[in-house]
Amino acid sequence: MQDGEKRLLAFTKRGTVTHSDFSYRKGDWLVFGSETSGLPPEALLDCKSESLGGGTIRIPMVETYVRCLNLSVSVGIALYEASRQLNYEQLETSSEPCMNSIETPFLTEDIFA
Repeated sequence: MQDGEKRLLAFTKRGTVTHSDFSYRKGDWLVFGSETSGLPPEALLDCKSESLGGGTIRIPMVETYVRCLNLSVSVGIALYEASRQLNYEQLETSSEPCMNSIETPFLTEDIFA
């Protein structure tokens, strides 16, 4: 479960605040639509509502050359900006190894050797 007050933040090319100018908080939910049609109107309304919404956010791009950003690129940009503002707390992992004593190590061949 995520700590903090819940806010829905819609990422849209018509957003009112630039992603790097927005102040993210613990508990924020980042909401993205499809590359071709964006967010459904109901989702935008929820993100703008007083009870749930935190607003609409945009990632600047040069529209002369780019119609839209790839969804995974947009998510990465937004996630890392929010994480940066929160001192990367959500991205920290434990220092324990990924393997336990039951698992066998996964070996890969060095294709550059």
